[in-house]
Amino acid sequence: MTDFQLYALIGLGLYFLLMIAIGIRASKSETHDGFVIGSRDVGLIPTIASVASSFRDGAGAVFWVGAGLGAAYGGLWMLVGFSLASLFFVFFGDRVRLIAKEHNFITIGEVIRYFIGNITEKTVSIIVLIFALAIITMQLFVSGNIFAKILDVDSAIGIASVASVVGIYMFFGGYSTVIKTDFFQFFIIISLVIFPFFITPPKEAMLDFSTFVNVDRDFGLGVFFLGVFYILSGAETWQRVFSARNAKVVRIAFPASALFLTIMTLSLIWVGMGTKDMLGDVSENDALFKIFTLTDQIPVILLAYFAIVIMTITMSTLDSFCYLFAATLSKNILPERITAKRENYVWLARLLIVFTLVLCSFFALTITDFIEFIFSAASLVYILGPVYVLTATGILRKNLWMDYYVTLALISSCGVYIYMFANQMFSNLMMTGVPVFIMIGLLLIALPFQGKLKS
Repeated sequence: MTDFQLYALIGLGLYFLLMIAIGIRASKSETHDGFVIGSRDVGLIPTIASVASSFRDGAGAVFWVGAGLGAAYGGLWMLVGFSLASLFFVFFGDRVRLIAKEHNFITIGEVIRYFIGNITEKTVSIIVLIFALAIITMQLFVSGNIFAKILDVDSAIGIASVASVVGIYMFFGGYSTVIKTDFFQFFIIISLVIFPFFITPPKEAMLDFSTFVNVDRDFGLGVFFLGVFYILSGAETWQRVFSARNAKVVRIAFPASALFLTIMTLSLIWVGMGTKDMLGDVSENDALFKIFTLTDQIPVILLAYFAIVIMTITMSTLDSFCYLFAATLSKNILPERITAKRENYVWLARLLIVFTLVLCSFFALTITDFIEFIFSAASLVYILGPVYVLTATGILRKNLWMDYYVTLALISSCGVYIYMFANQMFSNLMMTGVPVFIMIGLLLIALPFQGKLKS
């Protein structure tokens, strides 16, 4: 075992033990309501930390380190979109929070049922479940392969190791553990800012923002809309709204998280810039994984710590979507009688978390084109953004015919997505927005008539 492997193994082992300890400790003191939705009493700093850390995922780490080798700052238009969209929660987030608190809702699907109807709820929830599986698979792929590369073992062992750790602490703590681990993970991730001081990017590259100003139009608009709809259409985003302590938390946390997300992202880009010459002829998609082979050019302790940070990035998103999958399937798909009692819900959620991690571990072993897969998968869930926005603002009114119409609009947009995916049309990022703009158009057509329709 090399010095790097030893340091990385010790660091990752301590990190894994910390996450497990948080989950076990949470299970001894929390109520069922804490397991389910954090007792709806999550404060400002934990909410900022949870939003920022859960949105900086493993796929993003691969993308942004790779961007340091090529597109550089052009991808930052995604964060411009994210920042603008986060303002939506400033004005309308607390309205939905209060409704969720009054009716004891824990998923956005339940809010959709309240405002629109049961059929739309089921349709939305199925899309959320598919997206959650894709995201969980992505995080297991990145974290498992990094773990395997560091210790020089098969990727299956790495994926199984990460899934086991997440499964243990999620089994004990549920949503409360997601928030508590996100709080610690946030500070580990934000420590990325130290790396450019040790792996120094060329000054001319670091200060050359022409790649942001003169970005290719299609690429710039494509990533801008990815940023907008990623936060608006994220079912896990709305869970952060439901668990917030009060209106102040909602109104400050989301815009503030955009600032910290920008710091994290710039740090990853600078890591890519700083290691570009060391990496040599390597693809942008492989850059992150290749960095861990640079033990003769980067201090091994620093490299081991970087491994911990990247593992933290992936796991902070992984646990969020594991809980999202369990909550959505339990509350929006299965018969209500099964989870009517909180005790029943808790045990079902625990079983579903374990099942999901096992299933996605197998999926993670089949991924080929990683980056293309995640952007393609993301475009599916974006069609939910317009539905969430019109629901949160109170524009959509509950009506049986509108329930049918929104469902048909979602199915139509999904059909467009499947056609485009099958014909490999998502290589141009602008095209990922086509299904969502079709959804927007279909909803706008129906709005003037919804008051005239009778249930």
